[in-house]
Amino acid sequence: LLENAIRTYGSYGAAREYVQTPEASRHVTGDAVDIGGTGADQWLIANGAQFGLCRIYANEPWHFELATAPYGTCPALLVNAAG
Repeated sequence: LLENAIRTYGSYGAAREYVQTPEASRHVTGDAVDIGGTGADQWLIANGAQFGLCRIYANEPWHFELATAPYGTCPALLVNAAG
């Protein structure tokens, strides 16, 4: 995915705003999910914390991670995947 993003966005730095390295990706460990569909992101933003799922990146409304205990408080948004 990172190699494809480098080709798409033109540089490693630009790609890293959207794609994490394989070593750091929470998708690889099963602790992150990208969702799609009309309203799915808004539903998870409103209800995800009850399952421990939080939106993590300001520039990726589709990306959610296990980031809190169920019914916990989600952390503040990071600007992008590069941190």
